[in-house]
Amino acid sequence: MKKKIALLLAAAMTVSSLAGCGNTGAAEQTGNAGTDAQATAADNGDIVTLKWVTIGSGMPDNYDSWVKQVNDYAGEKIGVNIDMEVISWGDWDNRRNIVISTNEPYDIIFGNGNNFVSDIQLGAYYDITDLVKDNMPGLMQLMPEEYWQAVTVDGKIYGVPTYKDSSLSNYDIWDKELVDEYNIDIDAMAKSLDAKTEIFKTLKADKNDYPVFVKNDGLYYIFDKYDQMGAGLQILGVRYDDKDAKVVLNVEQEDIMNELKTIHEWYTDGIINTDAATATEGRSYNMWRVAQGWPSAAKTAWGPDMGKEVVVSQVGETILSNDTVRGSLNMVSANTQYPEKCLQFLDLVNTDPKMRDLFYYGEEGVNFQYTADGKVEKINTETNPWTMAGYTQGSFFTVTPLASDEFNQWDEVKELNEKAVPSVLLGFTFDSTNVADQLANCTEIWSRYKSEITTGTSDPEKAIPEMKAELEAAGLQDVIDEAQAQVDAFIAAK
Repeated sequence: MKKKIALLLAAAMTVSSLAGCGNTGAAEQTGNAGTDAQATAADNGDIVTLKWVTIGSGMPDNYDSWVKQVNDYAGEKIGVNIDMEVISWGDWDNRRNIVISTNEPYDIIFGNGNNFVSDIQLGAYYDITDLVKDNMPGLMQLMPEEYWQAVTVDGKIYGVPTYKDSSLSNYDIWDKELVDEYNIDIDAMAKSLDAKTEIFKTLKADKNDYPVFVKNDGLYYIFDKYDQMGAGLQILGVRYDDKDAKVVLNVEQEDIMNELKTIHEWYTDGIINTDAATATEGRSYNMWRVAQGWPSAAKTAWGPDMGKEVVVSQVGETILSNDTVRGSLNMVSANTQYPEKCLQFLDLVNTDPKMRDLFYYGEEGVNFQYTADGKVEKINTETNPWTMAGYTQGSFFTVTPLASDEFNQWDEVKELNEKAVPSVLLGFTFDSTNVADQLANCTEIWSRYKSEITTGTSDPEKAIPEMKAELEAAGLQDVIDEAQAQVDAFIAAK
């Protein structure tokens, strides 16, 4: 795998980079105007200013003094200054779409898999394939080469992953008080859904509460075993470990169908809340639930969020796929004048602990300070909270640990990444152009059935055949045939 990526990067060195000025789409560009501009600035020793558009809780109150610390450091290190636009969560989708669709000037923008491929097709992002090796040596060393494959589309690299919990590990999370009281073997419970049924019945009877409380997206994690190919249809894909790489409607596969039957049994027995299909919010306390993360999140996040001590057990294997990596990316604008500087800056943010801390924690001396032993203490968190989202910026693995941490949880995350099982379709992205209408229709149909099926409200043995008939009438087989042909070609070329 690593050899393949190395060859990809090497081969791309002979291909012209796509560059940027004006409104021409990246797919149509030739030449390298941005490189010339960047090289001139570098030769003159000038500092270039890059605009980075990202998401968070809005602009920090102390932005001006913070950015001065960042720019003094980055200017000296690599000749770059940064101008941030931190968009609030509620405004993100609309603002991001405006920036992309109107070619509004920016150099770097945060994103995820939801829009990654469609934005590439619009020509929004710079092809960085032949620039990564020379301009991001630190990240190339830090991040496994397979992760670059996950952001490759049509043989070209268009995004820089924020290397963090970039693989997927699901965990059963249990209220420890109940585990101790009922002597629950949580590792045995993690092996299957139906293994939990009897203890859930007991808990329901004894506690007069729902052992499984979900909102209208249900127990969606059961679909994580299937690589969705970038198609955006939760019930269509290839099982991550299927060497035959067969594209299937996963809800009719034995593994998913059996789990859906169990979920329906739970709903019928009153184990799941009766309003699950319509509830838009979960609740803080849960006897049991499943979440993506890592074991020590039990102490750092899941337990504190619930106000209880919790214990956890991993469900299934840790999986690496396009979707898991594309959860947090930064892209370079096709219209930037400084593509190399963009990558050099992202390399610095990902790999230089001082720069990483400035983005993750905020302004030194205002939002945080270093202790005598080189750890971090947060300060002024109530009067001056840091509003940038740490997961959007760069790797977790160069963040300085907090003085209050008993251990470095990022070491645990990194180990999970390194042991992750790659999906058989890692690096494959479905091109839905030929079946766009059929796929859109199928997606709409699933959206109507989804809540009823994933919460157990409907009997899957009745609802799924009914839904499948609608899907087939909408062109499901066309989508499967097109996807299978592309998957077969991808597998044959590996």
